Amino acid sequence: MAYIEFKNVTKEFEEENNNVKVLKKLNFEIEKGELVVITGPSCTGKTTLLNILGGIDKIDGGNVIVNETDITLLKERKLVKYRRDNVGIAFESCGLVQSLSVKENIELATQLRKEKIDADAIIKKVGLTKKAYNFPSDLSASEKQRVTIGIAIAKNPAILLCDEPVKSLDDKGCKQIIKLLQTLSKKEKTTVVIATKNSTIASIANRVISLKNGRIQEVKINEKPKNAGDLSW
Repeated sequence: MAYIEFKNVTKEFEEENNNVKVLKKLNFEIEKGELVVITGPSCTGKTTLLNILGGIDKIDGGNVIVNETDITLLKERKLVKYRRDNVGIAFESCGLVQSLSVKENIELATQLRKEKIDADAIIKKVGLTKKAYNFPSDLSASEKQRVTIGIAIAKNPAILLCDEPVKSLDDKGCKQIIKLLQTLSKKEKTTVVIATKNSTIASIANRVISLKNGRIQEVKINEKPKNAGDLSW
């Protein structure tokens, strides 16, 4: 059995008194420790898919199985525990407290874990040791995104969800973020799922899931993913 399975997953939203199907019977699998890219144009359901996997949005049909547990059947209390213990969410520079330093932002996130986690080790992992005592207003866009990822991995999650992690970054910043995510997948065995319109990122993934109009167009396995440093933007 795969680590993550989507089985006939359907999601609807109400819009102007009409039910709009955002996801239409999605079926795919993800293995533990893979780096997966969900790609496709805007408004095709990529972020919704991440929210479902993260236990944020509920589905209207089908099943989502993570590590042999159907999370669609979990009661709210157990769903909260699933999010807390298993999922890190790194959306666009979200969750940064402007009045706290980089270290304080990450220390705040570590309080969600029962086990003691070394904030300095996480700061080093995301390459921000020299910026540990800087505030978000002092950071570049790439550095802010790395703090966001640091906050997400401070929980030591099994699954890391990233929504457009390199949007608005320059070439150097893009490579830094992608290299970090690739390292987390390869060395930490974190299952990394990236939603993006940027098709360039797909070449570094173990698995690429292409969406269009809420449906899966293709699932592609990369036998030899590129290294982040080899990408051209």
